[in-house]
Amino acid sequence: GLTRAMGVTLLIVTASPGGSYSNWWCSLFNADLALSVAMTALSTLLSAIFLPANLLLYAHFAYGKEEVMKAIDFGGLFTSIGVVVVAIATGLYVSYLLKSDTARNIC
Repeated sequence: GLTRAMGVTLLIVTASPGGSYSNWWCSLFNADLALSVAMTALSTLLSAIFLPANLLLYAHFAYGKEEVMKAIDFGGLFTSIGVVVVAIATGLYVSYLLKSDTARNIC
C-alpha cells in the first residue's frame, strides 16, 4: 500500500488541472491550439476553487480531515496556481501586443 504522504501526493497530482501536454499535441497535429490554450486557462482558473475542495473531499474519505489539513501546504498550492495563471495571462497579453491573430481571437 501507499504511505499517507504518498497517498496525499497522489491526490494532489490527480486533482490538479492538466492540459499543457494536450496543447503540444494540438500544435503537433495542427488542431485548434487557441481553443486548447483557452480551455487550459479556464481549468487553471477554476482550479483555484475546485482543487482545494476536491482535496478536502477525497482526503476526508480516504484519511480523515484533520490529518490532511496538517499535511497539505495550501499556501504553496495557491502560489503554484497563481504563477500558472499569471504566466498564461502574460503570454496572452504579449501575444496581443505583438498583434497575433490567435491572441486577438481569445481576447
